[in-house]
Amino acid sequence: MRVGLEVKMNIDISGPGLKEIIMAFTKAINPVFQALVNQAIAHFAGQYVKDGRMAKMVGSSRVTWKTATGKEKTSIVTPFGRIEVGQLQVKDQDTGGRRYITRLLLGIERGKRIPEITRRYIGLMGALAPLRVVNKFLKMFVGRTVSLMTIVRSIRDTADKISFGIDEKETGEFEADGTGLPILHAGKRGKELEVFAQRKRRGGIRIAGMTVSSYKKGWKGLFEPMKDTLKKMAKKLGSVFLVTDGDTSPLKGLDGIEVIVQRCLFHIPHEIKFTLWEDGVARKSKQWLHVLAKTLEITNVKRIYEDPGVARNVIKGKRNQLTRLIRYCSRRGYTKTVSFLTNAKSDMFTGIERRISGGTSSLIERVMRTINQRINISKWSQASALAVAKLRGAYYYNDFDI
Repeated sequence: MRVGLEVKMNIDISGPGLKEIIMAFTKAINPVFQALVNQAIAHFAGQYVKDGRMAKMVGSSRVTWKTATGKEKTSIVTPFGRIEVGQLQVKDQDTGGRRYITRLLLGIERGKRIPEITRRYIGLMGALAPLRVVNKFLKMFVGRTVSLMTIVRSIRDTADKISFGIDEKETGEFEADGTGLPILHAGKRGKELEVFAQRKRRGGIRIAGMTVSSYKKGWKGLFEPMKDTLKKMAKKLGSVFLVTDGDTSPLKGLDGIEVIVQRCLFHIPHEIKFTLWEDGVARKSKQWLHVLAKTLEITNVKRIYEDPGVARNVIKGKRNQLTRLIRYCSRRGYTKTVSFLTNAKSDMFTGIERRISGGTSSLIERVMRTINQRINISKWSQASALAVAKLRGAYYYNDFDI
């Protein structure tokens, strides 16, 4: 269908400047869109009644026109503001009943004020930008705004229809991380966003699941729907990999599954700075610089694709360096640093040994920052915070779009 659209309207323009003309044109967008919708509905309704498709849509053998002019109107909220669309009506020749078909053709439920497509537009915008910014841009480009609660409800409604899961066609390499959220009435410990992600074969990462719960309490519930798939992948591949920042709480939800843990090497030098502070080592002192330099040298490991024997020799050298560093710290009484390095030692190089494709540094750190950029702006209810996180995660990492 090609539309030859004619709209006659008067537009007040306050001046010759481009700004004034743009502001005036925004007032024309809503009437033009309304005319387009009415013309499109009239065209397709006539076509569907004629070729029998309308009869099938209403569950009849044959329908005829009752009202083709649409003098009665139905009000619909769109991304371009509220519009009035003519109520077209047909007669069911089987039953003699009458049926409005405008909303049926538009794919909108009867009596629904805001259609799902409008909620998806508003919800995605609300998840990607602050609520007032959404209204600022709506006002700039279409001359309309929506209430803040409409934006929040749209975010939640859109997120409710998003589901995550494991893609068996992708790798058996996963990452898990948690971060605190500004949740209303969450108590002293607050709430935590827990995210489980899967590495993709061609690089990058996708969200496999997320939840908001009390501190470190949500992993078991998050993994429960995925356990069968994880077991199947572990059986097929021998095991699955899990890259973490050292937090072992995700493993509590993976009991019964063969999991090889790879500690994120990126986090270790940052943790060392903290443990040295706990041990009372002066920042930038000779000892502080020595420990940090050695830690960086140990954790600076590139992926190895050559003969496995090369990887084994590299790992052997790194482990010897780590042993000497632990002894150095032990002799100087750096108990916190010794404890941290000793605990990290067992799973620092498992990824290199098994030659995982995604490397030994966590990709999920950027995911957490991306998700938090919107949530950290203000305080949320738990449901709304999870909705924003789901929408942002799906949009940036799982190819979700309107």
